Amino acid sequence: MIIFFGILAIVLPIAAGVLVWKRFDQIFLKTADTNSNDHLPIYLKKLAAVSITTAFLLFFCFQILFIVSGQS
Repeated sequence: MIIFFGILAIVLPIAAGVLVWKRFDQIFLKTADTNSNDHLPIYLKKLAAVSITTAFLLFFCFQILFIVSGQS
């Protein structure tokens, strides 16, 4: 069971990062007529949003995994 949760703790943040990368333009650039991959400042904001999301979820998932594995 711990192995399954470990795999889930790795896959979940990656999937969330991919989702944020794909949806960034829809969420944050509703009124802009530019593509975020064409302009460096917007691209860096997109990269930062994905990095923060992935890092936070990795931290959170592994904390939950360590709590669960310590109780069994």
